[in-house]
Amino acid sequence: MPITGELYKQIGRASAGSVSVVAAYDRVTDAVVGLTASSFVTLSFDPPMVMFALQQHADSYASMVSSRAFGVSVLASNQVQISTLFARKGRDKVEKTTFAVGQVLHVPLIPEALAHVECLTSQILLSGDHAIVVGLVEGAQIYSGEPLLYFAGSYGRFVPLTPGP
Repeated sequence: MPITGELYKQIGRASAGSVSVVAAYDRVTDAVVGLTASSFVTLSFDPPMVMFALQQHADSYASMVSSRAFGVSVLASNQVQISTLFARKGRDKVEKTTFAVGQVLHVPLIPEALAHVECLTSQILLSGDHAIVVGLVEGAQIYSGEPLLYFAGSYGRFVPLTPGP
């Protein structure tokens, strides 16, 4: 018997993770499409691959799954407003944002992020009400700073623990 929707939401809230903006250029209009993702993870070292989950009802779904490439901007702790903006539906989020362009691939990236990952779309797997998008990493840049984290419905920062005895 499947678990309840409320229990499932509580499980998701119990998992802390970094926050990223995934963005691509629409193949028809060349407009930027993007969304906030807490599901971005590294997948494989050889070849270098990453993945993120995309809800099939998301505004950017059709553009993202038809895109040949996408950029991931791992947000820094001072980019809460960008995360909140890209978590919303609508075009105003991209109209209010200045984007950088990847160094290797023509993909949109958020300036001043903690990391940029430039990917060619490799696979799209449908699973439940989401698509899992797998990307082959063609370029990446790491910058200094602290990551933006999301836990239990709130944003936060990483605080290292003091090792025990």
